Amino acid sequence: MKAELRTTCSAGAVLNDLTLQQTILRFFAMVVIIGVHGFAVAGAAIALGDPGPRHDGRLRASPLSHLDLLGLAAGVFFSIGWIKPIAVDDKTLRIWRIALVVVAPAVALIAVIVVLRLMRPFLLPLLSDTWSMLVFALIDTIGQLGIWFGLANLLPIPPFTGSHLAAALFPQWRETLRRSHIYAAILFVAIGITGIMTRTLEPVYRMIAQIVLGD
Repeated sequence: MKAELRTTCSAGAVLNDLTLQQTILRFFAMVVIIGVHGFAVAGAAIALGDPGPRHDGRLRASPLSHLDLLGLAAGVFFSIGWIKPIAVDDKTLRIWRIALVVVAPAVALIAVIVVLRLMRPFLLPLLSDTWSMLVFALIDTIGQLGIWFGLANLLPIPPFTGSHLAAALFPQWRETLRRSHIYAAILFVAIGITGIMTRTLEPVYRMIAQIVLGD
């Protein structure tokens, strides 16, 4: 059973490669990741001087506040996902602050992954064998998908969080970048099927995973 519950986030994972158990694990992992990522983006923007995300109701850890259905599906099936766009005022925040807003959620995800992995020995005595395998498999999945998610969202292109940096560097493209979100999301779902994104990012993923996950 333990072998059945183990999930892999290897590059190019597609629907046909996933068992039902892996798909369910990846779904719940993505729900956690989306909540952490969205809260971290909003929190960083507010902390650096942009109150907009608070007024927009985005300073919440609830995944429902940040859920983008295409981003969720892409994360579950292709390891690369994104959240619903958070309005960040790049006129208020200097470029270096925008860069911190983009980097903050990746750091937050790494921190959550490390904490969850450190919690495992303490959870073991509290759980039955079946529940321990389920919980540990979920923690492993959050770790793997969380690195992919954080890494992809550093890219300065829609639909990823990093597009805020592109908008700050090229203000003349701001409106075009905003309007292109849905089209870019559809495009990246299509690209996800090919595995090109994960293959391109895999060397960096493996370097980070070796440090954070010990893989």
